[in-house]
Amino acid sequence: MSDRQPSEEPEEQVDLEGDDDGMDDDDGYRRRGSRDDSEEPEEEDYNEERQPEGDDGDARMAAEPAAGGGTGGDDMDKEGAGDGPEDEEEKRKWDELLALPPHGSEVFIGGLPRDITEEDLRELCEPLGEIYEVRLTKDRETKENKGFAFVTFTDKDAALRAIEDVQEREYKGRTLRCSLSQAKHRLFVGNVPKGLSEDELRNIIKGKGPGVVNIEMFKDQHDPNRNRGFLFVEYYNHACAEYAKQKLSSPNFKVDGSQLTVSWAEPKGSTDASSAAAQVKTIYVKNLPENVSKEKIKELFDKHGEVTKIVLPPAKAGHKRDFGFVHFAERSSALKAVRGSEKYEIDGKPVSLLSSIMKFSVHL
Repeated sequence: MSDRQPSEEPEEQVDLEGDDDGMDDDDGYRRRGSRDDSEEPEEEDYNEERQPEGDDGDARMAAEPAAGGGTGGDDMDKEGAGDGPEDEEEKRKWDELLALPPHGSEVFIGGLPRDITEEDLRELCEPLGEIYEVRLTKDRETKENKGFAFVTFTDKDAALRAIEDVQEREYKGRTLRCSLSQAKHRLFVGNVPKGLSEDELRNIIKGKGPGVVNIEMFKDQHDPNRNRGFLFVEYYNHACAEYAKQKLSSPNFKVDGSQLTVSWAEPKGSTDASSAAAQVKTIYVKNLPENVSKEKIKELFDKHGEVTKIVLPPAKAGHKRDFGFVHFAERSSALKAVRGSEKYEIDGKPVSLLSSIMKFSVHL
C-alpha cells in the first residue's frame, strides 16, 4: 500500500505561443506601478494611460481585506456567492464610489505654460462644464509644473466639449493639446475555477465591488459548460475598479479554494482570447520538490530576465503541491525559459516547464 499523496495540478496552463484555448494568469496585461504627481510622464508622453494613485489606490477607495469565517479566510464557495455589499458600511463605500465621475469624464491637457496655476485651469475649463477636480502635475524636486494637467468633469459630455474647445487652442503663447485621459477602469481576472457557470461568476464579481458595467467571459471551445479560466470586467469608473481589484486580489479571498489573479487590463486593441494569450509573461513549472523555496526557483530563472514574482499555491487537503508559476517582467524572458536548451535540477529532481501547445522537460 503506497502512502503517496496525489499530486495537485491546476486546470490552467499558460500558452506562450498565443494560440492556446486556456490561460490561467494575468501578467500579460500591461501594469503601471504607483506614481504621484511628480512622476507623471513628460509632456510628449501625454497619451499614456494614467492611474491616479498607483495600484494601491487612494485612501478613499481602498478596500479592507474581505472578512472571512474561521481561520480559512474569505473562501467563497460558488453556491454562496451573492451580489451586493455585505453590510451598511460597505454599502456606504459603494455609494461613495458610484457618486464619483464616470470613466470618460477626465481629460488630459498638454502644452501648458510653466507658470499656469490650478485657478487658471479652472477659469479655462469651467465654461465647458462642472469641474470635479483639477490636477496640475509638478516636478517632485523643483515643485514647478511640468506643462500638463488632468481635469475631471462631473460628466462625459463636458469632457467631450473640452476636447473640442481646448485642442489646438492658443493660450498665453502656447498651443494646447487636449484628449481623453485613459484612466484605468478594466480588470483582467485570471485563475478562475473553470467549472463555474456564467451566473456564478457574475454573482462573484458583482459581490466584490460596485459599478460593474460589463463582464467578458469566454467558454471552453471543447466543453461549453466550462469557462476558460479568465475574464475581463469593465467598471463605471477607476475608483470602482480599484476597489474591486483590492477585494478580488485580497489574500483572504478565494473562490472554490483558488486565489484569483487580478491586474489592470490593456484597454487598447483587441481583447479576444488570442490577443490576451499572446501577451502572457508567466510560465507553469511542474514537478517541483515539495519544500522548494521561492528564492531557489528565482535564482534559476532570473538568468532569462527579470523575475517579478514566484507563486507557489498552497496544497489542498489530501494533495501535495508540486507546481508553481514564474512571472517575468518581459514576455521574451518567458519564451527563453521555455525554449531554452539549458538544463537544471533541484536536489537532483527533473522539473517540467509546460504550456498547452508544447512541453519542455528540463532538469531544474
